[in-house]
Amino acid sequence: MGEDPLPRSKKYCISLGKFGRNKKRNILVIIILVVIASLFFSVFFEKNALAAKIVFAALPDPDVVDPMKRVGQGFQEKLEDQKGKKQLCEISDKKEAAKEADSSSAKNYRNIMSGHPMEEMATAIAKEDGPVAAFLIGIGKKESDWGTRSPKKDGHECFNFWGYKGGYNVTEGGYSCFDSPEQAVEVVGGRIEELIGKNIDTPARMVVWKCGNAACNGHDPVAVKKWISDVSAYYFHLES
Repeated sequence: MGEDPLPRSKKYCISLGKFGRNKKRNILVIIILVVIASLFFSVFFEKNALAAKIVFAALPDPDVVDPMKRVGQGFQEKLEDQKGKKQLCEISDKKEAAKEADSSSAKNYRNIMSGHPMEEMATAIAKEDGPVAAFLIGIGKKESDWGTRSPKKDGHECFNFWGYKGGYNVTEGGYSCFDSPEQAVEVVGGRIEELIGKNIDTPARMVVWKCGNAACNGHDPVAVKKWISDVSAYYFHLES
């Protein structure tokens, strides 16, 4: 029978040697493939990224596609800004005009009542509507000579220069005793405004202030006519 010329142990060593060489070759091949794959994907993604950048950069600017859109926006913004500034200027101008008018009226009223206690009310009276201010000055002249004769309470001035009888802080004579000139003008001016709203808007009709009624029953007709005449002298001069 033929015998194997190599012992079993040597055959085993030869097989292991071949396996070792094959394994190293396989690992080397795998490494080369991995490197090639990495290079391929790297180049692929870089190309795609570059292509995306090129495409994005090539997209048209909205302002270039529709330049009038931006122009319109800018024009609208400019119009709104100008409109806002114009409104602020108009408000400011109106306030300045009103302030100047008040100052002019107050100066005029102060000159008319110069030297009388009611002179210090000129600024407050100037804040009232024209007809109300005219009646305040006209009635004030007739009833108290602009504060020369006026009710007092506990030795204090009541600033009631119109003979006004109301429910506030009443004196023994039934007249309202006000805390300040401003309060007096506000309350009495408010009452005159109410009467004007009821068409009691001339000195002849406003005589109810003196009589308590339009007919002036029980009052001296001469005194009634004098009241109307004296109030008219200032009312028609100031109201016009």
